[in-house]
Amino acid sequence: MYFTDAQHEQNFNQLLNQYPVGKVDNQYKAAFYIVALPTVYEHCDQNPVSGGHGPYDWYFHEQENPPCTRASLSDGYRHLVKAGLNLYNNHKHSEAWDDFTPYLALSTWGDELFRVFVEACQVRRGRHVVAV
Repeated sequence: MYFTDAQHEQNFNQLLNQYPVGKVDNQYKAAFYIVALPTVYEHCDQNPVSGGHGPYDWYFHEQENPPCTRASLSDGYRHLVKAGLNLYNNHKHSEAWDDFTPYLALSTWGDELFRVFVEACQVRRGRHVVAV
């Protein structure tokens, strides 16, 4: 399984141990894989399931209450998070222009984030067995 670095893998395993549903549910597993990226994981204060509902609770909270004390994610990471939301539950934003679109995402991703996207798709399809 592809990880950007050791911290990505460590964050992913920590999330799977903390939320065992991710070990058996590919939607959760793919979501945790993206949220475990060090930049995203730090952005959500290492607590993506802050409301207890799912791996993107932090994202919805942030949409309702934009952070004023920290920088937002770069475009590449924001598109990856939106892709993860789409893989998780086919999330649609209230504004169509804010939905995930490969057209825009591909223009912002370098090789590393593109590989993460492909790997997340493989995880969502159940093509990777994760031993934790």
